[in-house]
Amino acid sequence: MKNVIKKFAVLSLSLFFLPGIAFPQGVELDRIVVTPSRIEESSGDVGRVVDVVTSQEIESGGSEDLADALTDLTSVNISSYGGPGTNKDIRMRGSTAAQVLVLMDGRPINNPRDGAVNLSDIPLDNISRVEVMHGPGSSLYGSSAMGGVVNIITKKPPKEGQKAEVYSSFGTARTYIERALYGARVSKFSYLISGGYESSEGFRQNSEFNAKDCNLKLEYDLNNENNLWLSSGFYKSRLGTPGSTIWGIDEDDKQNTLRRFFDFKWSFKPQEGTGLSARMYQNYDRLEFIENSTTYDKDIHATTVRGFDLQFDKQLLDTYGIVAGFNYVKNMNDSTASAKHEYNVTSGYLENRLDLFDKKLNFNLSARVDDYSNFGTEFNPSLSALYKFSEGIKFHGLISRSFRAPTFNDLYWPDQGWAKGNPNLKPEKGITEELGTEIRINRRLVSGLTYFHSDFKQLIQWSTDSAGVSIPENVSSAVIDGIELENKIFISDNLDLGINYTYLVARDKDTRKYLVYQPMNKVDACLKYHGYDGFTVELKGQFTGQRFVDDKNMIKVKHFFVLGISVSKKFKTGVTCFAHIDNLTNRKYQVIRGYPMPGFSFTGGLKAEF
Repeated sequence: MKNVIKKFAVLSLSLFFLPGIAFPQGVELDRIVVTPSRIEESSGDVGRVVDVVTSQEIESGGSEDLADALTDLTSVNISSYGGPGTNKDIRMRGSTAAQVLVLMDGRPINNPRDGAVNLSDIPLDNISRVEVMHGPGSSLYGSSAMGGVVNIITKKPPKEGQKAEVYSSFGTARTYIERALYGARVSKFSYLISGGYESSEGFRQNSEFNAKDCNLKLEYDLNNENNLWLSSGFYKSRLGTPGSTIWGIDEDDKQNTLRRFFDFKWSFKPQEGTGLSARMYQNYDRLEFIENSTTYDKDIHATTVRGFDLQFDKQLLDTYGIVAGFNYVKNMNDSTASAKHEYNVTSGYLENRLDLFDKKLNFNLSARVDDYSNFGTEFNPSLSALYKFSEGIKFHGLISRSFRAPTFNDLYWPDQGWAKGNPNLKPEKGITEELGTEIRINRRLVSGLTYFHSDFKQLIQWSTDSAGVSIPENVSSAVIDGIELENKIFISDNLDLGINYTYLVARDKDTRKYLVYQPMNKVDACLKYHGYDGFTVELKGQFTGQRFVDDKNMIKVKHFFVLGISVSKKFKTGVTCFAHIDNLTNRKYQVIRGYPMPGFSFTGGLKAEF
């Protein structure tokens, strides 16, 4: 491991010797982010690794869903079960999907039933940007933020006038997507409504898919300092579930999903450097499994989450500011399998922000207390630091605790003779240390190198007892070491190259076996041409190393390399024509064993903006 770190340190430092050429015009290196501190700040002043993926980058990259848009980021490992509509969740830095917190405009959307989020269910047309914070965030966000935090920022209504968008595409396996968006502002009131329909015959037997959704955002400015907004929407889908090829095809099993939410927020800024906000929200999720193979059997699992947030931020001195907040959440589960259960969480957090030496040295000390009605209290502190050695060289460090609460499935899975839950489970816990640097060479190249180390304990593992029944227990520990290397090379005004590499060693602390579905090596490359008369071309490639399927490391999923290309042309009339090809070489591969991925796939269409 030490040799690997040395090699990458030498590689990063060697970038100083590249020749210097004028930096391309219009390249935005520092962006405004809200995820690291829950308030707006420049990404250049943050002592955390944060990637920002904008709506323009999502469109030009030919992403079919949110999983496609995030897959080429360092330490991001997408678990995909196949084509359109199938489950696609995110793992980061050796974590499970339930150990990555996903937010929508700051509202947590992880399902308390299984702890994960299906990225296929999130419409792309309503996304303004996605902020991906690497590493733990429990000191501000609580449970699940062990491997990272993904914050999906949705589009806002227009500040003046009106805007409209229409999107239509068709592709392989008779996949059709139709979407529309319209927004307007009248005096102090503005609104934005979007909706769409998607359907596909699927590339496997019994993998057909259709979905529809609608989202509404309303904003009202009481005055320049007071703002109210209400966001609400639903998503509904039906999906064929053929299952694993290892056990044969389920020819007629189905899965139905219904999600609804509302999110009401008030924000008040009485003066510069002071802010107060309050929000109330509710998430509803209903999942139906329909088994038709022999006799008709339907399992229904419904969860409801109701939350209240209150937050205050204040710049007390030129060098010192705070962010403080209070959260209350009620989680409810109503399942035909595991019956009705609920628990409450009451939380408080405080962040201290200190800037020294003309903001060259920044410290961020934060801590959060979460009190659970079912298993007690969790305390998670965090300390991060950023040192700006010069205009082009920065160093950052982090030490942080994190945790994940057991899910309803972990606690209350019904005793069906082969498995049952464990209501005595305790939260998973972790401690992470991180060191890294960002170097900007002659304003032509940006290179980031980060080393991280995590110790996870009390991990929940489903083990089989002497009677052959699988029961979850807090019996596992893990040690995770990794390196993230990000390079952005601006070759010319219209051509840039991105190369990301992730090295990951994630092992069980006791057995020294590798954790399941965690690749040791992952390389992502993207060559992008843009700017000439609205014409854009992107060529992307990804290599993912082999992964182990079982905790004894006896079964492997082979490594794979996939290649894709996207072409688009935006006309002065506001119409954009595009075409994407995924899996250009028609490679046969699997991300999850037994679930083949689509072969050569084509998508074409247009988008009109008014």
